[in-house]
Amino acid sequence: MIIESDDVTTAAFRLPPFGSRTPAAELVDSLHANQTWKSLLSWDSYARAAQLHLTLATSTPELDLRVLDDDATTAAHLAAASHIRHAAGATMLREALAMVFRIPEIGKCLRDGLITEAQYKVLVTDTDLLDGKSYCPDVDAAIARALRTACATGERDLHNLANRLIFEHDPDAFRDRHQRAKRQRGTRARPLRDGMAQFSITASAEDIALAMAAVHALADSVCPRDTRTVGARRSDAAICTLLGVPFLCQCGRDDCEATTDEQDLSGRHAQIVLHVICDADTLHTPDTPDGPDSPEGPDTPDDPDGPDGPGGPVPPQDPRPPTTPAPAEATAPAPAETPDASESNASSPASSETPEACAPGTSGESEKSAESDERPGFLDGYGLISPDHVREIAARPDTIIRPLNPNPGQTLPTHLPSDPYRFSAALDTFIRARDGYCVIPGCDKPAWSGDLDHVTEYDHACPEQGGKTNKVNGNAKCRLHHLFKTFGNWLDDQYIGEDGHTHVEIVTPSGNHLHSHGHTNEALFPALQKIRFHDPPGTPDPPPTGEGHPRAGPQRRRTRHADKLARRRREREHNRLRREHRAAQHPDDPPSPLL
Repeated sequence: MIIESDDVTTAAFRLPPFGSRTPAAELVDSLHANQTWKSLLSWDSYARAAQLHLTLATSTPELDLRVLDDDATTAAHLAAASHIRHAAGATMLREALAMVFRIPEIGKCLRDGLITEAQYKVLVTDTDLLDGKSYCPDVDAAIARALRTACATGERDLHNLANRLIFEHDPDAFRDRHQRAKRQRGTRARPLRDGMAQFSITASAEDIALAMAAVHALADSVCPRDTRTVGARRSDAAICTLLGVPFLCQCGRDDCEATTDEQDLSGRHAQIVLHVICDADTLHTPDTPDGPDSPEGPDTPDDPDGPDGPGGPVPPQDPRPPTTPAPAEATAPAPAETPDASESNASSPASSETPEACAPGTSGESEKSAESDERPGFLDGYGLISPDHVREIAARPDTIIRPLNPNPGQTLPTHLPSDPYRFSAALDTFIRARDGYCVIPGCDKPAWSGDLDHVTEYDHACPEQGGKTNKVNGNAKCRLHHLFKTFGNWLDDQYIGEDGHTHVEIVTPSGNHLHSHGHTNEALFPALQKIRFHDPPGTPDPPPTGEGHPRAGPQRRRTRHADKLARRRREREHNRLRREHRAAQHPDDPPSPLL
């Protein structure tokens, strides 16, 4: 089947024609151009909808008690013109008025094609409570500035960006939203078609995550011959748990190997771990100037590098839960605020400087105190949570607090002493905490549910040629994108930008260059950039190869795999030179997700 371009669309949008012989790279470029046009058309539609509202306005909104007021009348016009329901027309009007009156700078990002209409809708929802706030223009400008200096990616990244900037301007409002949401938790059942119904539970993010993990563990306890789909097994596992009845395998075989006994499930539940990242100061309540177990506050060492110096060995932190069974566990690695932060006493759960409380606002519009070090936390798989929420999780009896660097000022090992290819537990935690999600643009798979990848491939035969195990050469990828990079001929490069944040550039097999912005968690936790690593001593030499190796036979100059690694190294170097040349020639150009 041959699909050819249409003369009307190519003429109207000045798009190049396409056909069966059009290269894949040109098709991808034209798709990006189409998305830019769609964003511009969305902005134009919103602007016209807002103008229609102003044209039809007949009274002051604050004093209008009519059922068929100006908003309803405008929504009816929009619904009729777009052939949509009235409720959808009202939503379109709300988004249009937000673009004009609440977040005009974000609206300009939509106009310029930096975000899509779907991404704009996310930001409209996240900024909904800013109406009437004195700092609303500042948040709008800050979000727009971030979008222009760092390309938008997934929906969760946008949520985190908006929430982080709102917290910087009004931490009290951020806390109040969490407390209000907690009061509104509940359950709901609604009927579906064909004799089915849906049951939903609203609870804290960590409780839902633990509950879902427990349901998945129970659903996976059946034998491979169970005939149900994954979704059906999980549904049955949840219902059986709520009803208190046994969850059984439905393979129907006498030799079923299912392990659904209580002892096995208890062991599965003990391995459920949630990861929460926060600054050490966030763990302490604002009215407690010192650590909870330190009546006089933490002691400050004279030597900020610690007794062993910056290169002293530091034992890696074991990321696994303890062997004692527990219903669920949450770990909270807390990076120190600065490299020379005060060390805590032995009984203190995390290292920190003396925190200072945020000045409580009386009107709900207080800006964050400049002296406060309190920051939101990050819950893996969810995103930003308030400091109070962090402390609630830390107070759970099943929570284990592990500082990312237990001895601030010391450097941490990059890899296992016995295997330079394997990331150390400290570097593993650091990279996942830094990235938050899969680094591929648009992907929001949580970092702790994916893999760690060497950006420049590790050369097992000759490690000194490149691909070392360190924080610049490692990032988090979901399993799908890791497979694409390893076997699909996708090429990625990672570098530190002028803003000090980590950036990722992807080259697809068709030759398109995709740019991913600096990771959100580096902006949320600046102390991550100050954590240093070192190669542990005693790294073994690579196994012997070549002519002297037994049964070696005729030798190539280098292996096919080594040829592939060398080609990728040359291509990365070429891409870096191209990127530097482009930045020098056009220093004021905003970044684009498609370079």
